[in-house]
Amino acid sequence: MIWYLLYPLRGTTEAPVLSASHPLRKVLTRYGRHASRYAITTLLLSAAIAAFLIYPLPFIYTSHVINGASALPRHVWTAAQPLPYDSAASPDIVMRSIWVHSSYMQALSPDILLSALDLQDALLGDTRDFGPGRSSGLLPPSDSESQSPLTPAQRDALHIVNGLTDQSWILQSPLLYWNCSRDRILADEDILATVNDKKNHTTPANITLRHSIVFSGKRFEDRRLLAADALVITLLYRTDSPVGRQWEAVARSLPVKMGDKWDIYPPSGNVSTSQLYEFQFRPMSVQDSIILALAYTLSLVYFLQQVSKVRAVKSKFGLIVTVVMQIIMSIAASFTICGVFKIDLSGIPRAAYPLVILSMSLEHILRLMDAVVRTPSGENTSSRIGSAFGETAPTALVSTVQNFLILLGLSYAVTPSVSAFCIFAAIAIVLDFFFLSSFFISVLSVDVRRMELGDALAREAMRRKRKARRPRENPSWMKRMLEGKIALSTRIAGTIVMISFVIIAQSHFFGGGDISQRLAHLYNGQDLEPNMSSLKASPLEDIHQARTPTSWLRLQDHDAAREIIRLIKPSAYSYIARVYEPLVFVKKGSNRVPMMKEPALLPAIYDFAHHQLRTFVFIDIVVVALLRLLVSYLLPEDETKAEELQDSSDQSSLSVKTLSGGHALDIAMLAYSPRGYVISVGLDRMIRLWDLNHRNKGPISHLEREIVVKFPVLAVAMSEDSDWLAILSSDMVIFWNMIAHVHGSSVAVETYNQKPESFFLEPTASSDIPRVVIDEDDAICLQNMDDIGTSSGWCSWADAKERKKHIGNPGVWSLLSDGSTLGLRRRPRTEPRSRHGHQRQATSGVRSRIPSTRSRDSGAFSCWELWRAASSDWDELDETAPLFSDEDAGHLVVCELGPSVRVGPTSVAFAYGNVIKLATLSGHKPFDAGIEDVSRESPMNVPTRRRKMGAAVRSGALG
Repeated sequence: MIWYLLYPLRGTTEAPVLSASHPLRKVLTRYGRHASRYAITTLLLSAAIAAFLIYPLPFIYTSHVINGASALPRHVWTAAQPLPYDSAASPDIVMRSIWVHSSYMQALSPDILLSALDLQDALLGDTRDFGPGRSSGLLPPSDSESQSPLTPAQRDALHIVNGLTDQSWILQSPLLYWNCSRDRILADEDILATVNDKKNHTTPANITLRHSIVFSGKRFEDRRLLAADALVITLLYRTDSPVGRQWEAVARSLPVKMGDKWDIYPPSGNVSTSQLYEFQFRPMSVQDSIILALAYTLSLVYFLQQVSKVRAVKSKFGLIVTVVMQIIMSIAASFTICGVFKIDLSGIPRAAYPLVILSMSLEHILRLMDAVVRTPSGENTSSRIGSAFGETAPTALVSTVQNFLILLGLSYAVTPSVSAFCIFAAIAIVLDFFFLSSFFISVLSVDVRRMELGDALAREAMRRKRKARRPRENPSWMKRMLEGKIALSTRIAGTIVMISFVIIAQSHFFGGGDISQRLAHLYNGQDLEPNMSSLKASPLEDIHQARTPTSWLRLQDHDAAREIIRLIKPSAYSYIARVYEPLVFVKKGSNRVPMMKEPALLPAIYDFAHHQLRTFVFIDIVVVALLRLLVSYLLPEDETKAEELQDSSDQSSLSVKTLSGGHALDIAMLAYSPRGYVISVGLDRMIRLWDLNHRNKGPISHLEREIVVKFPVLAVAMSEDSDWLAILSSDMVIFWNMIAHVHGSSVAVETYNQKPESFFLEPTASSDIPRVVIDEDDAICLQNMDDIGTSSGWCSWADAKERKKHIGNPGVWSLLSDGSTLGLRRRPRTEPRSRHGHQRQATSGVRSRIPSTRSRDSGAFSCWELWRAASSDWDELDETAPLFSDEDAGHLVVCELGPSVRVGPTSVAFAYGNVIKLATLSGHKPFDAGIEDVSRESPMNVPTRRRKMGAAVRSGALG
């Protein structure tokens, strides 16, 4: 989205592609190359981190918040949120409460429980053995002005258990654990055990007395309540209930009656500050389900469509599983992190959480896959994945940061439930980028290596070129967008889905216009929560409450809201309550200074660390070990070699093999056939056939007995099937059958000792009767092609891409099948030559080509290097490598290179003096069998071969 916002400045909406020399791209490319090279190590590390973040998940979350754990999202929209002060909503119920404090975190002592019972009886009347369902008393007078206190029978008759009326009321009190009986409290020898055992105890109104309702400032250990800072006694009543009026009237008199035992806040006992709150428990509607199902279906169809286009990936099912695993790990790890930091995610239905991550994760994955497909197929796996990651990771990183900031900003402008979702999504997209950079890259690297996708990628590139050459009509913009061929569907789809869902979720709580009002408040510098200002100046700060009333309200279990909704509005999914600030009682003489700092993390985390740490470490090690065994089973050849799927990316991707012993003098001519044969013609009047498949060589014939080839040889050529060899001399063409190793017929020609422009065997000729084509200076060779071949093999300039690279001192070079260039050159000298190096030998007309110590010291061999320039714009793929790993004294010293010929798709043969240097891209085979250095001690060597250390020879022309 940021690129669309920058369109007026940049003039384009396309994401910028960093140059290969950019520092960020270099760092990301290097990281991607290393992550791919050490694929197994990267995979195991990412799996260990995922297990570290996911394993605590079931220990952190539970189905209800009663024991220091977080609540799992369900298929409902839940909320406990304040309404604006100017809201015109009418409250369905009124909530008043008293908070009873003793010393810090000492509210569960018997004396405080008894004192709280006295306060409760003062406010409501005698509540001993509380059982309003057994009441048979008469209803109180309907006169609202009556000031006479209610009798216990009249009070109980109005309880909601006896029927819902406009005067109904509900009591929630921790004293109900003992049925409001003083004798039971005194007889209880283990208060904590009673509280924990009765955590699911229900009131007469069938409301569960959860710890979150009747206590504030709780401290948990081993998922059991250990201490509480305050006892919370809450009265819920309808607006016309006389019980509520009695509570309010008695509360104003308590400072006078009990001021000697309690510090009361506010001191007058009159609580007038209130706030409207909405408590919601709304199941997903049919419309919500349809929208989510449609969104998931479209995402799945789009992903499957994009995967089907990646012809190079054979294991498409494995790719889909990898993507699903990455998204699951990101979501599960995000849940764990949010649970650790007490972020309540139960407000949004659980089905909505994967959607936003799915839409943004697919964007990065598909872009990376497309970049891998576009890399040159001749590159090794690590270089290709590193280059693709270096190209796409900056855009993915910017997109992740952009969406993170958007979500962070939205979290301040939406309701608390949606704000928690925004924080979750922000964490999830960061983790998703991490797992993309580790887990997905490693699995992709293993898949590319295991499936050997080089040829498949090349075929895919050719298929795309052929498809592009076919004339076709221009599709509509909508069709191109749905097909993912324009940027809208791939670059900002995730951001659009993310923002749209936040707006939809916000509308479930306050309606569609509320988010705009909140943004306007932020823009004008107004506080989004005006009710918080009154709490900032509250004297309650002096008593160091472990939890404020506002945070206590937002912590309420949503199941409790559902139970109250069922009682007061059976056909609704929410209710509005006017919540008054609590009347706070602090026991005189209490020490309210915290003795220890409250834990910042979720209590379940500390329980997990105390009891599950050893098991967690063991499980993590087992997961990594099992994954390692699985990879070993899938990749047995790599396991036996103990290579950890490494390649030579840090080393040179160029390997050099030496074909020696075939000639005594320099090689003057080279030719190659696709079947793995190389023909060399030397100044020693020998024509050698090098069978690279079977690692041997031999002479074409014994020239003195079979047929006389008049030197100099002007050209040689071989048929595509490697059946025939044609040798062009000054006056004839001689054919040699390479299968039967016999010479064929000879044809006289007149060449005037001029080398032809081209000399080749006609590919359509019969294998029994070869035909040769000689192209002179002023000749043009044409071949008629049928319509099918012409239409399918022709390329227009519109489809061509021009890339310019400057190579200084290229030397001898050749183009490879992947479009890269491979050459051999002499490096410029960095040190001046020794004066002795210019002195000639005493022998007139003879040059010494023995690799003496002096020549080695002056760099006779070390000055030669191989170089490679990639066809793509990735300059990091360009490299050089020395021609000699060590200075071989058996080679001749040369000043200039001989001829060269491309051998297969990824190799070039260079004539270096009397030997052939075969340069090959590492990890590629130009033919079926590998090539080893052919020993000079082969019995097929010429009888006049040079001595091992070389000899002085006369320099002259061939002929």
